[in-house]
Amino acid sequence: MMGVYLANTGTVMDVATYASPPVLHQHGATGSRARANPLCHSDTACSSFPNGSSGRVAWGETASVLAVLAGSRNLRRCCSLRPLRAQSVRRHRVRPGRVSSVRQVPAEIARPPYLLPGAELDPDDGYPIHDFTEEIEIKTAKQIESMRMACALAREALLLAGRAAKPGATTDDIDAATHDFIISKGAYPSPLGYLDFPKSISTSVNDILAHGIPDDRQLEDGDILNIDVTVFFDGHHGDTSCMFLVGEPDLEARRLCQSGHDAMMAGIQACGPGADFRGIGYRIERVARQSGFHVSPLFNGHGVGHYFHGAPQIIPVTNDEDQGIMLPGMIFTVEPILVEHDDDSWFDWSDGWTVQTRTNSRAAQFEHTILITDVGHEILTGPSIYEQLYLQ
Repeated sequence: MMGVYLANTGTVMDVATYASPPVLHQHGATGSRARANPLCHSDTACSSFPNGSSGRVAWGETASVLAVLAGSRNLRRCCSLRPLRAQSVRRHRVRPGRVSSVRQVPAEIARPPYLLPGAELDPDDGYPIHDFTEEIEIKTAKQIESMRMACALAREALLLAGRAAKPGATTDDIDAATHDFIISKGAYPSPLGYLDFPKSISTSVNDILAHGIPDDRQLEDGDILNIDVTVFFDGHHGDTSCMFLVGEPDLEARRLCQSGHDAMMAGIQACGPGADFRGIGYRIERVARQSGFHVSPLFNGHGVGHYFHGAPQIIPVTNDEDQGIMLPGMIFTVEPILVEHDDDSWFDWSDGWTVQTRTNSRAAQFEHTILITDVGHEILTGPSIYEQLYLQ
């Protein structure tokens, strides 16, 4: 949860090491650009579209048409299917709602170190200071067992939250239910109070890239929702997130979510003892580009343990940041964000947390916490909730 802004993506990786690396999108890029759909180059009308329309329509309005064309012979002669960056008339951009008061946690539940009196914070950015901000921790067997328990509880809380994501519910309702569940287990909801974050989970709807604050906006049929849950239990943080489908989202939204899940899993498959951390971003970006989506370079995965965020930085795009190799006992998150329409636009809300695309393009993020073992990796926050709910 709450992956930090990517400070330095570096340069494109050596082609000799990784064949045909995707183009790197640098942090802070705010320009938008349209590109022709590679599937069709005709400028003539297309009989494949309903009512004889020209086909020059916004992607957000044509998911069902595109899905039909994808399996149609008429695709070869259809008109220009270009992502026009126009907002859909059927889906409004997410706007801020009312945020309720801060929920309370019983005094007997242990707080994470950054909430304790005298906690040392970086004077420049306010982040907690600990021994593993730069050095990657190799965890002991006892620490790993604590991480397993925290991650299992985080997954349980995330599943409960996701099942509440229905039309008419508010993200504040989901936060309340998840908060109550977490404290009922004797755990602390890690986001609550972290750098003054006011809620117990993060909820990012549709065109919110990350870090949405739960509020009184009602979820609508067709929304897609990322819920990000982190719990502090037995002295350690378990961190995970998943996309949830509200009602019946359009086919393009479903494809975005599926591709986001596939990209995360591809990055995880790069993990194992002796592997280079740079392989994670390369594999994520390769899957995303094959699916026609942009990987946001704004947020990293991160090391996690008794601290919320630490080394290594898990960069989700192709990069040349040398962080050494993975070793047994390392634990970190893999959490890419995919965006439709190859859209790299973004801006911050005045709340200091919420990040949104400028063009109404939707985003999908998934996150697992990973342990490097002697023979490969273990997904501590698995098995996949998305597969459990939507792919079985």
